[in-house]
Amino acid sequence: MEIAESRRGELVVLRPAGRLDSVTSGEFQTKLVAAVSGAPADVVVDFSGVDYISSAGLRALMTAAKRKSPDCRIAVAALNDFVQEIFTISRFLHVVPIAARVEDAAGVWDVAARATPAPRIEAPAVARRNFVRIWGSRGSLPAPLNAAAVRAKISDALLAARGRSFATPAAIADFVDRELPFAQHATFGGNTSCVEIACGGDEYVLCDLGTGVREFGNRILAEHGAARKHCFNVFLSHVHWDHIMGFPFFGPAYIPGNVIRIHGCHAVLREALQRQQSDPSFPVDFRSLGATIECVPLEPGETYDVAGLSVTPIKQFHAGDSYGYRFATGGGTIVYSTDCEHKYQALDESYPFISFFRDADILIFDAMYSLSDAISVKEDWGHSSNIAAVELAQLAGVKRLVLFHHEPAYDDRMIETVLRETIRFEELNRGGHKVEVIAAYDGLELAL
Repeated sequence: MEIAESRRGELVVLRPAGRLDSVTSGEFQTKLVAAVSGAPADVVVDFSGVDYISSAGLRALMTAAKRKSPDCRIAVAALNDFVQEIFTISRFLHVVPIAARVEDAAGVWDVAARATPAPRIEAPAVARRNFVRIWGSRGSLPAPLNAAAVRAKISDALLAARGRSFATPAAIADFVDRELPFAQHATFGGNTSCVEIACGGDEYVLCDLGTGVREFGNRILAEHGAARKHCFNVFLSHVHWDHIMGFPFFGPAYIPGNVIRIHGCHAVLREALQRQQSDPSFPVDFRSLGATIECVPLEPGETYDVAGLSVTPIKQFHAGDSYGYRFATGGGTIVYSTDCEHKYQALDESYPFISFFRDADILIFDAMYSLSDAISVKEDWGHSSNIAAVELAQLAGVKRLVLFHHEPAYDDRMIETVLRETIRFEELNRGGHKVEVIAAYDGLELAL
């Protein structure tokens, strides 16, 4: 490959000719790196003589962009349509500015400088409203939608829309929201257990670290950026994998200055988190995370003040033990009770969960199985049913019951059927107190 070099004032122009591929990119990289790391000068690569560029050629550009001196600018110019398309597909438009001609390089540098985002200025802290948001609602393992499920939803929607005419996107949205069942126009989601409780303070409160915590972390970083530091209080029900498997993908854990407090009644909290992020299971060791991670031991039956909440744990019936949490705040009471198998023969006030659930505004309840499964083939598997959920919620005077920890084998239609049947059972079993029944889905937000 021929690579001509010339100067136009303070500008260095490199003009390769031919193909930039695995054979020629080494020579190109050597010459380009020398140009951008030498005497103070801007560098433009004139691509008018290049008819092809491979990933090796693009890597050479990336290497130069990383190694250039701070006072050097680099650009490429005069790409033919074929090379331009490769740059676009490779997203290299965001790596090196592109000019139509060598003479236009100064203009693209000026545009890039103006496009640099201004430093983030944090708004004064304001009290956040009280709500509960579900980030992950599945049990045991993630259950994402597959192609067949998406296709079935589209087919159902098209059948429902036969004979309709939609003049505007707003008309389509109205049809989808008003006339299609939830299971047709949306999804209950596939992330495992993670619930946010917002109580108006500056600190965040989460229940469990299933795969839903990844999306929660992404939302925090999108809203505030990495510069703002936060304190996250996590209450772990237990350390089975579906309840901690999202933590290695929780972005704020990698940022120095963040504080993550893991509250729980198990003595092995740190050990469990370290184990899933140790070689050979994961490439980033738990001990190398940037955030400060503290494990805070709790005792069931004791009440703690955390982030403006009064928190009480209760021991539950599950292999290896799990713990539910009652959160009380001025805005209301939330109970998070997942991974518990309720096997009562007679149900009265002596059953400890009645008082624990008493008058809760929101009860998030593990209703993974049907009653027949829970007392037969899946007995002693550590989960409960929608029937037990209703009976306990009614006796405890719960206002809203949220069915949670959905069976991963259930598709959206089945979960919607379970919800419909549970609402009907609540009506049949009602003795005076009405319980609102809701099925959790990823993204559900409930105001307190």
